[in-house]
Amino acid sequence: MRSPITKTTLPARKINIVRPPMGQKHPAKVHHDPAIPPNTASSPIPLPESEARQRARRKRAKALAASLAEWKGSTGAFVRHLDRQGVDYLSFSHVSSLEFCPYRYYLEFVRRIRLVPQPDYFIKGRILHEALARYYRGFGRGRVPTPDMLHKFIDRHNRADGSQLKNAITLAIQNVRQGWEVVAVEKPFITDLGGSLPPCLGVVDLILRKNNCYAVVDHKSSRRFTDDDADGLQLEIYRNFVRQSYKAEVCMAFYDEYRWVDDLGRIRKPAFRRVLLEYNLQEWESVLNRLVRAHEEMLAIRKGGRASGSGNCYMCPFKVRCPKASTSRW
Repeated sequence: MRSPITKTTLPARKINIVRPPMGQKHPAKVHHDPAIPPNTASSPIPLPESEARQRARRKRAKALAASLAEWKGSTGAFVRHLDRQGVDYLSFSHVSSLEFCPYRYYLEFVRRIRLVPQPDYFIKGRILHEALARYYRGFGRGRVPTPDMLHKFIDRHNRADGSQLKNAITLAIQNVRQGWEVVAVEKPFITDLGGSLPPCLGVVDLILRKNNCYAVVDHKSSRRFTDDDADGLQLEIYRNFVRQSYKAEVCMAFYDEYRWVDDLGRIRKPAFRRVLLEYNLQEWESVLNRLVRAHEEMLAIRKGGRASGSGNCYMCPFKVRCPKASTSRW
């Protein structure tokens, strides 16, 4: 059942994404289709490898997953523990940071520089994720928190005006998926991507199930919706995890996007959009090759190799800490 469409909501949109090799970009194919069928494609097939390497790779992923399951602290603390121990693993954050700028990856994940104070949009996005997690956990337990309860949570954790965050919560409640069971909220995981790749770590915002169909959902927030060449790699990693862990033959993948607005009653453009992303699985090998190339470059940087700058410094939160940052565009 589709979510209700309100004046603050765009109809569900379907994007079929085929990623090009690293360094090359082209727009995604966009299909505007409110009636979204489930993706019944089979699981991706990893690159060929020897049986011994396959067993060793799976053993590493299984051991890391067991460590995560036994971990008593937060997922962030687990990640920092892995980094201190020098464990080789992959994540979408690693890949996106590297592809944006190799030197940003070096600062963020090799030198492990933390931004102090954190940018406001980091804090705002984190508060929204935490509020949505509270809502969906309550929804799954049959004890749905009221909007007033969520607004009070926002007021406790937000230093600035919380109207935009509260409006996003209103949109989430208006567009909750009816008939779906909440399987997991903010689910940390380790998954095996196959080939020569190390274990991959991530956190799924939301996993849902309706009968035999699963769905993974990632929450996005910004001043404007993402453009049509959105990268679906993150959701494809999540979907791979759900297929492996829940034996899901059908798994849909969505971005729920929230646009920051001050007053829902005065906007001219929708402030919520639900986007279904599907990969062309015939291109899965090129997706794996993209990850392999990224991982090889990460290893080279960690071993002391040169990390170049991309020149997109005006968009980078590390620009104030980066010796390579150009100030000509910001």
